[in-house]
Amino acid sequence: MPDQIAESVEADTAIGKFKLTGTNLNNLATFASLVLVCLVAWVLYAHAGDAKDSAKAVAAELRDANREVANALKESNREISQVLKEMSRATREQNCLLSLPQDQRQKNAETCKRISQ
Repeated sequence: MPDQIAESVEADTAIGKFKLTGTNLNNLATFASLVLVCLVAWVLYAHAGDAKDSAKAVAAELRDANREVANALKESNREISQVLKEMSRATREQNCLLSLPQDQRQKNAETCKRISQ
């Protein structure tokens, strides 16, 4: 017949003395494990919710930042377009003036300016 070992735990607390043996100790360990598993599950659930909210906030910030960048690029493209149009007009005016003989350039400057527009 195998030797049976009676396991027990004794504790002196402010409330009083406690002594747990065999089945009581097993029940206490099972209950403590259940509480620990529930606590870990709750922490993971709460963390998942916080992470989802955080991801939504980051996505919203990125969307706003992208919108601002797109607007800045549109405005920059408009300005570049205006500069290029003005450069093109100035080039046409210059070409008109260069096509005239040197002595007529001063007289026809306004005409070339109107033609270039």
